[in-house]
Amino acid sequence: MKAGDRLQQDLERFFALRQHSEADPLFLRRLHRLQHWQGERLQSTHDYLLGHPDAEPGVRFLLDEVYGGRDLRPVAQEIRRALPKARRLLPDSVMNTSAIALEAAILTQHLDEDLVERLGDRLDSPLEESAYVQAYREQADDFLDERHRQLELVGTLGPSVDRYIRSRMIQGTFRMVRRPAHAAGFASLYDFLDRAFRAMKSLDSVGEVLAVIATDERRILERILAGHPTPFAQPAGATHE
Repeated sequence: MKAGDRLQQDLERFFALRQHSEADPLFLRRLHRLQHWQGERLQSTHDYLLGHPDAEPGVRFLLDEVYGGRDLRPVAQEIRRALPKARRLLPDSVMNTSAIALEAAILTQHLDEDLVERLGDRLDSPLEESAYVQAYREQADDFLDERHRQLELVGTLGPSVDRYIRSRMIQGTFRMVRRPAHAAGFASLYDFLDRAFRAMKSLDSVGEVLAVIATDERRILERILAGHPTPFAQPAGATHE
């Protein structure tokens, strides 16, 4: 499936999510509380990567904007409106990178919404780790394939960004279409990708760093499913060197 078609398919899934119902403010408050808790957990788990100056911008972008539940509505609304123009202006490799990143982010939103429904009123007070782990384990019974897909996308995103960073031609083409992209009405998509490329440019290999994050998160998933007493403890192989 072409990148543009993947984006269209994911957008339909995104706008079908419950968070877009303005008549459900309680659900939205609970969703934001869950995502805040998960954001803090992600930063705690991966603080050994955030401690490296070269890695910190790229890791933080991933944790905040792809894997951490950042509000996607402005970008998603814009893509839905201007996708035909984006297909004509942006290089195929850039469209493919955006499709991977947005699929990962939208899948994360879907899984977060399901966790909110499972946790219910337990999100009306400070969330306890034991309650989260229980809901996560229950979710895995129904959506284990989606969890594995989420981690697969995180791992796939790195090599895609690496190809952009290493190609002067692609970088040059991307910079050249900045003004046309803004004029055509998809400034949010362009700026989202520009932030990603700039944040990750200092890394020797984006693919290697994101592979480490995916491995850590896969280990946590396995620990939760196995009933490990401290599933979020920093991985044994993590270092600050």
